[in-house]
Amino acid sequence: MKFSKKPGAKEKRYQHIIDAAEKILIQKGYENATFNDFADTANYNKRTLYLYFPDKDDLFAAVVLRILTRLSQHVEKNIDTNKSGLEILLDIANAYFTFFYVNKSYYKLLWSFEDKYFVFTESNHTSPNINKTYHIRRKNIELISDTYQKGLDDGSIKVKKDPFLIITLLWSQTLGVLQLISRGENMLAKSYKVAPKKLITEQIRHLEEKLTKADG
Repeated sequence: MKFSKKPGAKEKRYQHIIDAAEKILIQKGYENATFNDFADTANYNKRTLYLYFPDKDDLFAAVVLRILTRLSQHVEKNIDTNKSGLEILLDIANAYFTFFYVNKSYYKLLWSFEDKYFVFTESNHTSPNINKTYHIRRKNIELISDTYQKGLDDGSIKVKKDPFLIITLLWSQTLGVLQLISRGENMLAKSYKVAPKKLITEQIRHLEEKLTKADG
């Protein structure tokens, strides 16, 4: 198969393969998806895919990396650095919710990826894209941490005792709400009369309440 040598053609092929892999991963999940599936959907042979990705895991990571990049861009567009630390932190939480509420399949892929490669420490995986996902996740954590510190400095956040514990707990709750919505939106609405958007609103309200309550 001959490929175009026009400027940007290689990047277009790269993104086309990721598009195909994303489609298959959403349809079948990581465990059931194969490299042949990715190649067939992209309309390339496996040898072509191997020119860009050493294995299935690296291609999976490339899909997740693009999701994380889009998430970061969405967050950046929806925060105003002139606001107080508390307001920015709430805007970050709301941006995460809105991104994944609209893109529930993205959250499922991200959760599946985290289940395989969840790390807090430096990643030295052989997969280039898995390592890149670590760095962008670390960047997101630093944004939350820096915003929290800004809130402490400007007085909008009152919780000063063990701030990283508070951040971790609140972040875990946020992820839990997202997981519940991604897996049980219909159950919440039909059985418990709980609208997902209401759940999101209440979680953000709870976050604000927790951060503005002074340490005892």
